[in-house]
Amino acid sequence: MTAYQKRMGAIQQKVAEKMGTDVNTWEVRELIGEYDFVARQLYQMDDVKKLMLELGEAYKSRKEVREGFDSVYGVGAALYMGEAIEAFYNR
Repeated sequence: MTAYQKRMGAIQQKVAEKMGTDVNTWEVRELIGEYDFVARQLYQMDDVKKLMLELGEAYKSRKEVREGFDSVYGVGAALYMGEAIEAFYNR
């Protein structure tokens, strides 16, 4: 469990580093694809789309989630992560 959480944190960091670029770029989509892969392993689910879209919405709309994420990855990172997740699943 800890290894998966560390891997997800590393992906989140890489996504945050792309902040300011279009969320539809190949690099960002690849990172969210990896995030999907790790989430499926972590949660032992075949399809995490609904869960990830709910998470993406939380990054964008829930103040406490946004503030917590931004405190780790930088101001605006939560909104960017939410947009990247939505772009990946809603293609």
